[in-house]
Amino acid sequence: MDIRRITEVGVAVRDLDAATTLLVELLGGEAGPVVEVELYTMRFRMVRVGKVDFELMEPTAPSGVIHDFLTRRGEGLHHIAFAVDDIADTMATLAAKQVAWVDPEPMGNVMPVTDYAGRTFTDGEIRFAFTQPKSILGILFEFIQYPEGFQTP
Repeated sequence: MDIRRITEVGVAVRDLDAATTLLVELLGGEAGPVVEVELYTMRFRMVRVGKVDFELMEPTAPSGVIHDFLTRRGEGLHHIAFAVDDIADTMATLAAKQVAWVDPEPMGNVMPVTDYAGRTFTDGEIRFAFTQPKSILGILFEFIQYPEGFQTP
């Protein structure tokens, strides 16, 4: 297994613009573009603070993963994400150690991502998978295989 480092902290918010302003003004964060994710009925923006991206996630409908999370738990920490070189190997290694996955296969999405060298990747697929929180300390972990050449901090 090849965990490189934490690259992202997911935060569920009710107001994406207000949350962005808060991280930019308080912590000197750099805000990225807003990205719509229809699959999860949400939109998000990465705000880079130091060497970690905060994925601020706002629901776009009165149902869905982020809406339901906010209803049950309120705003706050949603997940922690690690960069990995090989998502399939990571999933197999952790499954052999009794870690359960939200989905049995990694998900994929093509969206713009900016690496820590400042390069934007627009056409490479990001592959990712989430663990069941009950498997590891009650925390939802995401493992992300970024496009080839993506530089982590």
